[in-house]
Parts: sequence; structure tokens; C-alpha cells
Amino acid sequence: MKIVCLVKQVPAIGAIEFDEEAKTLKREGVPLELNVFDRYAVQHAAGLGDEVVAMTMGPPQAEDALRECLELGADRAILLSDPVFAVADTLGTSRTLALAIRREGADVVLCGRKTTDSETWQVPPEVAAFLGWPHLTSVVSIEPGLRVTRETDEGEEIYEVEPPVVLSVAAAPGGETTAKDGPIDVWTASDLVDDLRPNDKRFGQTGSPTRVLAVRDSRPERKGLRAGSAEEAARMVGELLAERAPEQPSWEKPDHIAEQPGASYDCWSVVELADGRPRRVSLELLARARELAGKLGGKNVALVIGAGLDGAIQELGRHGAELIYAADDRSFAEYHPELWAGVVREVLAEHRPRVLLIPATAQGRDYGPRAAGALELGMTGDCVGVDIARAGRLLQQKPAFGGNIVSVIMGATTPQLATVRPRMYEPLEPREDGQAEVRELVVGQLPVSRLKRVERRSANGGAALDEADVVVCAGPDVDIADLERTAAREGVAVGGSLRSALPRRRKVGLLGRPVAPRVYIAIEVEDEPEHWAGSVKARVVVSIGEGTPEAADVSIGGEWSDLLPLLLDAAAEKR
Repeated sequence: MKIVCLVKQVPAIGAIEFDEEAKTLKREGVPLELNVFDRYAVQHAAGLGDEVVAMTMGPPQAEDALRECLELGADRAILLSDPVFAVADTLGTSRTLALAIRREGADVVLCGRKTTDSETWQVPPEVAAFLGWPHLTSVVSIEPGLRVTRETDEGEEIYEVEPPVVLSVAAAPGGETTAKDGPIDVWTASDLVDDLRPNDKRFGQTGSPTRVLAVRDSRPERKGLRAGSAEEAARMVGELLAERAPEQPSWEKPDHIAEQPGASYDCWSVVELADGRPRRVSLELLARARELAGKLGGKNVALVIGAGLDGAIQELGRHGAELIYAADDRSFAEYHPELWAGVVREVLAEHRPRVLLIPATAQGRDYGPRAAGALELGMTGDCVGVDIARAGRLLQQKPAFGGNIVSVIMGATTPQLATVRPRMYEPLEPREDGQAEVRELVVGQLPVSRLKRVERRSANGGAALDEADVVVCAGPDVDIADLERTAAREGVAVGGSLRSALPRRRKVGLLGRPVAPRVYIAIEVEDEPEHWAGSVKARVVVSIGEGTPEAADVSIGGEWSDLLPLLLDAAAEKR
């Protein structure tokens, strides 16, 4: 079996800085390294493949990352390096990589689930779309015979797959690898196509539909207060919550943003369900889409996919939907990557929504980029904010490096797509008189799945982290059972740092999950950039332990089991 590993060289975690004068990232002297998730992919491949080829697109210095891949067990490597590849977005990058894979040939493509710099999560599904291959994201184990375990927000899914397939990897394998000393070949655009043209729209900036308009330092100003008692810490938390209360959305839609409107457009959002009800993130996007629909002069449209949707449909009307398209079929009772991507692709092709917002969940990061890649549409992943410019285009705020840096992005293609992180907006207060027109979504011939799911394992705690009101995060020495008993309250979820004893899907950080609760309480957590990058968007951050981390608003020392109940009480009072 021949495996191609797609890798990227990225700035070392915690090494990036922002130049306030130039309003750009400081790159001079910043150490570079192989993206950690791509390292996992090469390690998996070395234990599975008869031949392993590492491939990256970048400047000549990216050869260093490929040499590390050889040390991890790759047999040889390919560097795609040409000035025409420069300034490519995820779609332009994915198209180029797919061309190179077709030339090289492969049975399986492995890559990391995301890069730690741009954090788009988009390249693996988009590469698969260009190749026309099935894909699975967030893979945590690959057994011989390609029995693949995929991590979800709710637990795990196990698939049996056959080549060709694209897999994105979220965890390192066990076992050792043997270093190789194979060659590194350099390919240019002329090696990928025979008809290279000036400003060729297949490559680089000209082949990329999204543009970065500005880059901003978005590091929150944390207070850095040290409390002398639990009562003082609780008071500080309450005051900060009141001071930082978010703006509540309004049922009243704003006027059309254009001074002289020539046309009106709808804003759509995809609704994801949990136990038959819309997830909080879907209600958040529904509220934001209502605001954007007003600025576009159109309707707030919800797309819901599932089976037995009557209850969910009623709830969507009470939360601001004006028009609902329902794909209600037994085949959609459980999530499946190819089917959902097929539905979204058909909606994009047939209904041509001006804007489509997608939850940045394990599912949304999977089917959204796949559909965008299939139609070669620009997309921005993991947004922390979306708005409408006067020209009617979608302005997208894209975090990088854990959310410390935000890029303002605009796309040139329509429909305009974005995945949006949970808890970036507040849902509308439900109204019993909220009504929505409901239309059946008639779906044409969907792709026949080439992925066989053989088992699904559900577990508590994963999805709750993303949408919880309060997240309590355990360091490596905290007794998890005691913590879960103490924190067992409505709206509170328990997570952990990278070295905690919790499962991977419940770990918070740049290498885990980003969270944005009202209150984030870290207990005896390591003072490392990787961890604190996961809570950048939390409204109030509390640290229990020694020292006062820069990333915390309030810190306090003492026994966490005595302190935590009072802090949770303070968070509940200001809800």
C-alpha cells in the first residue's frame, strides 16, 4: 500500500508575535517546525504503508520539515515549490496538492486534522473533494486492513474503508518508527500541468477565492488579579461577568445595508441536532443569520437534516427562522460524511444561497469543506465573527495561533461559506408566536457511500465542552472523579489540559479543543501557551493554583475542592 502524507512547516507553538506598527505577524527569527498533527500522520503511515511519501507545498526552507518526515519513517519526499504557488488559500492549496497526488499516485492520503498556525481544518476534506475520494476526519487509530476509528464530539465511530481514501489524523500511534534517508524531489507547477499559463487560476493567489483584508492582534486584556480568599475571587468573577455581558440579539431585523438596494438575498445556516433538538451552536447561528439576512434584505433560512424533524422544526421557528428547508429521511437519522456533504452540495448548487453559515463542530468541519471543495467555492473555517459589508459580501473573522491573531477575510465566490465556532453569539430569546414556512428539501441522487461504519461509541462530556456555560479544566494531578462530582451542575462541563487523565476529545488547548464559555476555571493547569490558547475566547478566565498566569483574569491559591463551589455559585448568579 502506497501512502502519501501531506505535511506543513509551521511556526513553533507560542513563538509567534504581532507587530503593532506594521499590523502584521513577526516572522523574522521565528523558529519553524513540522506541524504536530502532520507528524502523527507520518508516524501512522510508517507503520502501515509499503511505501510512504511525504509531500509539502512551500518555500525552499520547507525542506527541513520533509527531512524530519524522513527521520520519522517516510521513504522519500516531494517539495512543491514555485512562486506561482504563493499566497494560496485552502482551496488553492488543496487543488495543487490534489494535482500532485494524481501525478505521484497513492492508495491512501494521510494528513493532520489541522495546522497549528491557521487552524482551518479544511485541506483534508477539500483535497478529497478534488480527488473524488471518500474521506474521514479526526482519525485517532488506523488498524491493519484500514479499520479506522474517528473521534467525534460525542464519542467515536469505527469504519472499515478501502483505498483510495483520505484520512486526517488527530492522535499519534503507538510504537517506534525507523529513520530513512531517502531523496527529496522538488516539483514546480510545470511538473503538475502541461499548459501552465500566466496568472493561472489553478494555482496561488489567482486560484484562491478568499483574500485577507487585515490582520489584528486579538489577545484579550486579562485582569491578572490575585484573590486572597474564595469570597474575593467570587466577587471578582461576578463583577467581570457583569462588565463583559454580551450584546443580546434582537428579533427586529436591521435595514438593508446598501444605501440604494438593488437586490435582496437570504442568509442560510445549517442546523445540527442532538437528541432530536437543535444544538445551542445552531441556535446561535440562527440568531446571527437573522441579523445578516436583514442587512441583505432577505429571509433567515434554516437547513435541517435528519429524521423525524417535526419537534426540531417548531423550535427553529421559535428561535427566529423564517423559512426552513427540511431534509427529513431515515437515511439521515445518523450523521454520515458523504451523505451530509452531498445534501449541502446540492443546496449550494441548486438554491445558491448568498451566505451559508455552518457550525464549527466535528461534523461541520467535515461536510462543510467537502461541499465547498466539490464546487470550488471559497470558505473560511472556524470563524469567531461574521458580518455583511456594504457591498453585500460576507466579512469573516478568522482566528489563528489559538485565537491570539484574527484575520479579516472576504471571499470572491458565491455562495459564501463559513464555519463558525460555538458560543461566538447568543441565541434569540424564544417566542411562542415565532412562525416559519417549512419546505421539504427534495434531494436528488446522493453519492453511494464507500465508507462502512461498523460501530458507534457514545460518551458523555465531549460536545458539552463546546457549548457549556462554564468549563472547569483539570491539570494532570487533579482527581477527575472528585472534580466531576464537585462540578456536577447544569451548564457546567469538565475538561482537561493536554497531560490530564481525560480522553483526548475532552482536552482543551491548541492541540485539543477551543472553548468559549462564560467562565473558564483552570485547576492546577500547566502554564503553557498550548493550553491557554484553547480558552482565548472565554469571557472570564480563573486559575486555581500557584502563580498568576497572564492568560487569567482572576487567580487564587488553595484547595480547589473548597474554592470551586463558590466560584460556580458566582458564575450561576450572573447568568
